[in-house]
Amino acid sequence: MEETVVAPATPSGRGGVSIVRISGPEASLIGVSLCGELPQPWSFKPCSILSTGGGVLDSGLVVFFAAPKSYTGEDVVEIHCHGNPLIVDSIVAEVVSLGARIAEPGEFTKRAFLNDKIDLAQAESVADLIAAQTSSALVAASSSLSGAFSALVNKTIDGVVGVRVVVEACLDFADEESVSVFDEQKTLVRKGLVESLGVVGSLLDASRLGSKMREGLGVVLLGPPNCGKSTLLNALAKEDVAIVSDAPGTTRDLLRVVLDLGGLPVEFVDTAGLHEDTEEAVEVEGMRRAVSAVDGADLVVLMSCVDEVFDPPINPAAKTLRVFNKIDVFPDAASSGSAGVYISALTGENLGGFIEAVFACFGVGPGIEVPVLARRRHLGFLEQALASLESSLSVLDGGGDLVLVAEDLKEAQNFLGFITRPVTSDELLGNIFSEFCIGK
Repeated sequence: MEETVVAPATPSGRGGVSIVRISGPEASLIGVSLCGELPQPWSFKPCSILSTGGGVLDSGLVVFFAAPKSYTGEDVVEIHCHGNPLIVDSIVAEVVSLGARIAEPGEFTKRAFLNDKIDLAQAESVADLIAAQTSSALVAASSSLSGAFSALVNKTIDGVVGVRVVVEACLDFADEESVSVFDEQKTLVRKGLVESLGVVGSLLDASRLGSKMREGLGVVLLGPPNCGKSTLLNALAKEDVAIVSDAPGTTRDLLRVVLDLGGLPVEFVDTAGLHEDTEEAVEVEGMRRAVSAVDGADLVVLMSCVDEVFDPPINPAAKTLRVFNKIDVFPDAASSGSAGVYISALTGENLGGFIEAVFACFGVGPGIEVPVLARRRHLGFLEQALASLESSLSVLDGGGDLVLVAEDLKEAQNFLGFITRPVTSDELLGNIFSEFCIGK
């Protein structure tokens, strides 16, 4: 890339140290103008950071990364200064005056991708690592950044390519000495297809789980007044995030709290109690918002006191979990015969059972360990690759044209390739890297 870019590589605000990153063909020249002679690559050097007029902007450290052994694959200079926004801004302004421009969000990582330092899945994992909300998500993002997810995808591509080689050979030598090479190799082709289907299917299952970990899940607590929704939220959060009172209608608006639930980020939404005997405008609006929150939820917890009838007017397609509260008041609750999870939000009794039931609704278990994080983009391509492989196997088993088998295999390979290194447009890259923060 011809342009040299600059941006703070540390968050805005005051701190002990801030870093200004410069990348591009003029990075070393600009670094010399600001800090004098640069150190050997990958070495720090104390320096005074000077303006073009000779004034001292700050004192700090400078480090030089020579291309291609740098994060972006270009010459990179990083200036470590004191963490005052005024100092950072003055250094950035000085770099711009020397010919650089301000980097766009994610531009440093985008350059790393374009310069073949990382593939696209690894580039996306940089943003995921920064945005991880749980320790499990952090580990998974680090794994993706190291190339674990890419390695799985590339191994899958190798398997598909192996089957394609056999199929293409059959097409090239389909009739030799009146013996069909295709008939001779059909068993081998089918075996390879079944193996590829199994690998892609497993990768898709793991990616769906990784996508849930990356994006988190939304759980709405719905119930009548005073059934203990806010008490349950406080018990899960282990702090008083919601006001609890014996007076009906205490919760009138949606209260959202993101919690680390066994390694999975879950946003719990506390809502106003649903009942019919009120005409107070604020309470009515609170109940309307409670019902509308169901539309965007991954799971709706229908909560009420033991043996209390609760059948709210919600979309029947919504995934629900029935929960009965206050078993401390009704010790024989579990023998009532009503299907659901029985808890005491006040004492914490069977909260573990509630958490396990929430996980069961999503097909996962507490203490979840996911080797990689995945995005919806990845899921879409994996699903398309799986469909192409299934189509290929169907054609093969149905005695169809081998050319169609080859075409489906080619499509599957292309879809998998789109995950790590797509032949893609600037618009798609712009959408992906726009999620990044400035300086990364």
